[in-house]
Amino acid sequence: MSISAIILLSAGFTLLGFYSVGRYRAVEAREAGIRLLQQELQKADAIADDGAAVAAYKKLQPMLPEIQLRILQRQWRIALELLNYLQRAKSNVDLQDKTGIYRVRLKTLLDEMLDRCAGMRADTASLRPEIEWQTSNVAGSAKVLSAFIMLENEESAEKTQGVMRDALTNYKAAIDAVDKAGVSPLQRNIPRWNFEMLNGEEYVKKYEVAMSDTERNQVLKENLETLMPEMGGYAPGEPVETRVEK
Repeated sequence: MSISAIILLSAGFTLLGFYSVGRYRAVEAREAGIRLLQQELQKADAIADDGAAVAAYKKLQPMLPEIQLRILQRQWRIALELLNYLQRAKSNVDLQDKTGIYRVRLKTLLDEMLDRCAGMRADTASLRPEIEWQTSNVAGSAKVLSAFIMLENEESAEKTQGVMRDALTNYKAAIDAVDKAGVSPLQRNIPRWNFEMLNGEEYVKKYEVAMSDTERNQVLKENLETLMPEMGGYAPGEPVETRVEK
């Protein structure tokens, strides 16, 4: 019986040893994967060209929320650049035939951004507050720019206002999340500034019934043109005028 007990104990220790070695190797492999991902992420962060950086981020696996947020931030910069091209093409006779191309590219990019934001925000319980508020803020900003493109395409003011109201909802969600994130007062003010800029000047409202659809669209379009940020506007969230006033 003693020999049998010794054999059983030996077998148990052997199995435990194999299990421990397997666990150690699994942990080691996971840590190596994390280190490799961090290295690839640093390489992508160092890429100056936003389009190339987005392509590099999309190759990384697993597609963590932190990586997806980086994609959104770079895509926002691309969107503002396309907006700049579009506005310059409109005022240049030689480039006016390219306005449709820029408009389609911008709309496609914004749709992709909004799909990514929706996917990330579908499971907010798994998002850290510092990721959640930035994602909601980007979603609101992308919708504001989408509303401008809708007016460029001569869509109805009512439909555009609906998108802008959705943007306000996103900014509200960003405000709720940023207050839980434990970030600096400057960052906490970012979605608040965006919300104030969009709502405080009554850009989202019902226009006079006497105005024709064309007139209403033109008024709303002009208001949105004044609201569109320069490079970095809504992404960091602090319009120059607001910063001066505050």
